Amino acid sequence: MQKQLYFDISSEQSGGSLYRANDAQGRVFFWYQYSTYDDRKDEIKVFEKEYPDFNSFWTELSSNPEWFYLHPLFVHPEQRAFVRGELQKVNWSIHSNRKWQESHQRQWKKVLEAPDSYYRQG
Repeated sequence: MQKQLYFDISSEQSGGSLYRANDAQGRVFFWYQYSTYDDRKDEIKVFEKEYPDFNSFWTELSSNPEWFYLHPLFVHPEQRAFVRGELQKVNWSIHSNRKWQESHQRQWKKVLEAPDSYYRQG
């Protein structure tokens, strides 16, 4: 399987990397490797999930009403305009701490404006 990093996001309780992948027959799909952390049990669980397309992944991610307060690490250039548009629709004031809002806004801006070469894998 060939894979390319497509989206990467994290939080204190979970995080994951979405890859665009091709199987041996050339079929394109999206493969999400993610983990959750339960601090009460000090337990990490690791999962994998397959999506037929990015929209399916996005629908699930954005079902979290605070998805934009997660910590983005990478957004593939093909999806940056879309994600910018989605961020314009959110209500940052659901958290009243202005510094918290600005911190997350800066992180989104950083990953949405970074050159693609910054994230090239080895």
